[in-house]
Amino acid sequence: MTSMSSHTQHSRTPVRHSWPPSGDDPARGLGPTRFQVLTLLRDVGEPITAADAARRLGLHANTVRFHLDTLEESGLVTRRPEERTGPGRPRLLYSATTAGSAVDGRSYRFLAEVLTSFLADQVDRPSAAAEQAGAAWGRFLTEPAPPFQKMAEESALETLVDNLDRVGFESRSVDDAEGLRLEVSHCPFLEVAERHTEVVCSVHLGLMKGMLDQMGAPVEAQRLDPMVEPSRCIARLARR
Repeated sequence: MTSMSSHTQHSRTPVRHSWPPSGDDPARGLGPTRFQVLTLLRDVGEPITAADAARRLGLHANTVRFHLDTLEESGLVTRRPEERTGPGRPRLLYSATTAGSAVDGRSYRFLAEVLTSFLADQVDRPSAAAEQAGAAWGRFLTEPAPPFQKMAEESALETLVDNLDRVGFESRSVDDAEGLRLEVSHCPFLEVAERHTEVVCSVHLGLMKGMLDQMGAPVEAQRLDPMVEPSRCIARLARR
């Protein structure tokens, strides 16, 4: 039986957007791939996941997520969690903003570039300073452990994944012959991390250390292996 949302999706007449965008199109100035992602969201006309967008476009999911994050920062795309009553984390749904929305001129990636460049060039131990800053924010973003209550390992790892998800990471915990680890498949700082790996990845490691410390977890983050594959990092964890 065909669902209503599926029927609506296939019966909708796509709106065509030519490349390059016209002078009054708020997407003017985007690269061809990013414009392709935005065009898909405009044509579909309903919220979809990054994985669905990647499948439709024949692109890697991490590539699509990167462009969606940038489009969101530019005010051309919005995201919201899926409304669901069942178990598990809700998926993130993306949709294009109204056709009249314009880029508001904010550029947080540029600010990140400025700050990480300064830290890398002007601080004696930029990696240590970045990790310390990340740990402070990790503690700030995490609820403290209840008094006299020991947190179970499984709950701690679930909380860590959820907290990292809130700031844009996508990760999962794994415990096998290679050891306990967190596999990160999406980093919201990827573009900056490619230029300033030492600083950005130290912030990420510090975030995990601060979060686990704040919740009194029975595990700790020991190190982060950055970009073991394109857009994939591995955090090595250890039981206390």
